[in-house]
Amino acid sequence: MRLRVFSLMVGLWLFWANVSAQNVEGDRYKSPKGINYLVTIPVNYDDEDEHPLILFLHGGDRSNVKHHPSKYAAKAGLDFPFVVAAPHCSSGCGWASADIDKILEAIVANYKIDRERIYVTGYSMGGAGTWSTLARFPSWFAAGAPIAGSGNARDICKAKKVAIRAYHATDDSIIPYSGSKRMIDALKECNANAELKTYSEGDHWIWPQVFQSKDFYQWLLAQTRN
Repeated sequence: MRLRVFSLMVGLWLFWANVSAQNVEGDRYKSPKGINYLVTIPVNYDDEDEHPLILFLHGGDRSNVKHHPSKYAAKAGLDFPFVVAAPHCSSGCGWASADIDKILEAIVANYKIDRERIYVTGYSMGGAGTWSTLARFPSWFAAGAPIAGSGNARDICKAKKVAIRAYHATDDSIIPYSGSKRMIDALKECNANAELKTYSEGDHWIWPQVFQSKDFYQWLLAQTRN
């Protein structure tokens, strides 16, 4: 009996810990195409100053909060001055056709955003989404950081004026490292500001390391729109 009670208590604790981990406070909206998105603001947000914006694209887990960058930054004790827009691309939705431009237009209209410092990042499916978003809407962004993703190298030079840093592990068993290398090589051929940050291990799941890296956020903030 005691064992059953103990197991139940552990189960409830794990359940509530998971729910808590999923919870990210912010304002919720819907795009014209029906994509729900969450907007979070930094602790120092005010209406007098403009703030940098991160567009965060989730992976195939279809959760826009599970791996939210602000959670990892807080875990690492990092300063996080960003407004974050996190769309939820549910079943049947694809980043390559999402109305990202309309989402960004709404955020810029309703929040104090520094138009010269808008960034896009995402992991796995969201890494591929980052590549496609950079090719579709390059004029919005100062920088892009696709993580463990791949894309269409034929279109990526449309984003040659955007600073791009891709992150990938050489032992990725889900999306091969060659996918990011192909994209960066294509960008370099059109004289873009592009680099590939290589992890020797970590398989496909490197985004917790990236989102807990002080260097990652410092690099973003150093980029301004050309």
